[in-house]
Amino acid sequence: MTEPDGMSPYTAFHDDPFPELFGHPTEAVVSADGQWVAVGSVISDLSKVVVYRTADLSCAHVLHFAMETDTMAFHPTLPLLAIGFDNGDAYMREGSLILLEPESGHRVDFPDPDWGVELVRWTDAHTLELTLCAMYDGDTYERSVTAFVREDWLGLAPDDLKPHPVDAPLIDLDIPLPYPDREPAPSVLQALARRAGRGYDSRGEVRAVAGLSDGRVLATRRDTTLECWAPDGTPLWSVPAPGTYPGTRIVVSADERTARVAVPGPDSRTRTDFPLVDLADGTVLDTPSVPFSAALSARTDGVWAARDTYDRDVCRMADPVPGTLVFAPDGTPLGTVHEPDRYELVPLDARRCPELLFTRRRRRDVIALGPGPADSAVETPLFTLDEPAIRAVYVSDSAGPALLTGWGGLVRQSFPAGEVVWRRRLDAVIAALDAHDGVVHALCADDTLVSFDATDGTVLARRTLPPYGNLSLHAAPDGSVLVGTLAGQILRYDS
Repeated sequence: MTEPDGMSPYTAFHDDPFPELFGHPTEAVVSADGQWVAVGSVISDLSKVVVYRTADLSCAHVLHFAMETDTMAFHPTLPLLAIGFDNGDAYMREGSLILLEPESGHRVDFPDPDWGVELVRWTDAHTLELTLCAMYDGDTYERSVTAFVREDWLGLAPDDLKPHPVDAPLIDLDIPLPYPDREPAPSVLQALARRAGRGYDSRGEVRAVAGLSDGRVLATRRDTTLECWAPDGTPLWSVPAPGTYPGTRIVVSADERTARVAVPGPDSRTRTDFPLVDLADGTVLDTPSVPFSAALSARTDGVWAARDTYDRDVCRMADPVPGTLVFAPDGTPLGTVHEPDRYELVPLDARRCPELLFTRRRRRDVIALGPGPADSAVETPLFTLDEPAIRAVYVSDSAGPALLTGWGGLVRQSFPAGEVVWRRRLDAVIAALDAHDGVVHALCADDTLVSFDATDGTVLARRTLPPYGNLSLHAAPDGSVLVGTLAGQILRYDS
């Protein structure tokens, strides 16, 4: 694996090309000379346009925008890309035209505060045509078209064009727009990858990853309940998922023979499966299921809990809200906690902990949950957090047992007393947290991986990660650190 400049060295599993797209290509256009491919990716009104060299699939440019784009076009003869944007707002319409020269990197933006760009197209080597739209008061919709004719389209300045001239004529809203007939973006990228001797499946979203003592790597992703990779990166087996939602948690048994996985069902709101998978060959041994969206918590002896997380209107429900269910390692029910306020008891994502930990949302109390008599569950208050925390990892070292919690910083508190031992502020929110052999690893939202001495909080290493949407983290038994990405790659960093 060759890392981008400034990145820490890593080995990649499932090394798909186009990782900057996070597995969500929405539109792809290839330049007339075949040297460039521009790919759009739109997620929740946020757009990314990435330009790649087709010769080696390397990334040349990444553009980010806070509005949608689904219209791009390369100039018929020049190395020039036109991109149109539209914020889609019914009351405060806004758009933009951007011209990018892939070879030189020259970029010029032409914003429009009133009109969105629905379609860009080159009608000939000199003419760029824009179809624009506006909406007023959430009701009145207008569409206009304008064309710009220039002899030289390279090296423009920001004041060379006005996307919507005042004399641009309105056009009939019922006339279909001349959208180009293009191959779906995944098909375009798959063809380019095959030509380069690679594959591309755009499945992405490694929301959970785990390393085993023998070097194998486990992961969840879209369409896959669990997959297993050999230490050299060879795929060994995979278990298909019941839907397109990736698994959210992997809990490996102490003997590493099985793993429990939390997997949303085909409708992620109304079912969650917790299959138990044989790690020798991927055989599914059992599949407990609950009829609601749930999070998986587990303790080191294998006892686990399913916490209802579905945002439902309890006032309209005929049945009571599901409680937090506690199970034995083999899936046998052990007890239930019923909460008057279902949002009050929140699972603390605590790794490697001998207790099932939850917090009281309002008071920040840390509670250990365990099976009790007569199919009940027992809540044992431990201590109170002095700041919010949703990530945690348990350690036991020369300084004693402790819980390290993280959000905007990292805090070590004695366990179970809760006395603060040390605190370290960070420049970014902690997205995932794990520890192994006296070292705590924090995956941060600014694409850094920071490693600390667990006893005193000394920073041991700070790695810069590639911007592939880093999601999940696991400290493997061999000391390496695994990072699962939204792009679908699994990055392994050696100790």
